[in-house]
Amino acid sequence: MQKVGVIGLGRFGMALAESLAQEGIEVIALDSRPEIINQIKDKVALAVSGDGTDLETLRSLGLGKVDTVIVAIGEDFEACQLAMLAARDLEYPKVIARANDRVKEKILRRLGADEVIMPEEQAALKLSQRLSRPTLLEAVEIGKDHSFVQVKSPRGIHGKTLLELNLRKRLGLNLVAIKRPGTMAGEEAVVIPGPDTTVHEGDVLMLVARDKDIDRFLREFE
Repeated sequence: MQKVGVIGLGRFGMALAESLAQEGIEVIALDSRPEIINQIKDKVALAVSGDGTDLETLRSLGLGKVDTVIVAIGEDFEACQLAMLAARDLEYPKVIARANDRVKEKILRRLGADEVIMPEEQAALKLSQRLSRPTLLEAVEIGKDHSFVQVKSPRGIHGKTLLELNLRKRLGLNLVAIKRPGTMAGEEAVVIPGPDTTVHEGDVLMLVARDKDIDRFLREFE
């Protein structure tokens, strides 16, 4: 079973720890506030009140043996940096940190973070995408410039086969599957696409591609 440590249980860290635990991941949660630990202790494998910046505290809790540690401290950037230094000393396989802006992102990367997430910026980008691209239903970042997206089939491709559209060659899009309304209300079928598959109105396309290619696709066919 994958084992993840979450240091810092503000709103972001708390939601993340609970979500990971619900996915079957063994979560060790650490925060300096006992009242916060009481809120989450029954939802994760282990929740302890302690100093997330102290090397010995992290080691004694078993945080020296996790697959990934997430430094989710948001407001106190000094504490976030100290936790990153402790994480670097423990040589975790992967360290993910949270930042509120680009300057802090650069600092955390220099301190050894393998990945830095900025929840506020990512939430703003998702909202912007949803409002500017109404056919875009969901987007999940899977790399620096790539995403997995679900989009309503745009009008410009209705009635055309995938062979005619040639999405991979023309636009660099990888169509993984198509979700299609079933014959009964509320039903949904998943179609594994082939060259002769025709795109219908109401289809939801599940795509993996570079972000700029997804934007180009939506602009061209919406």
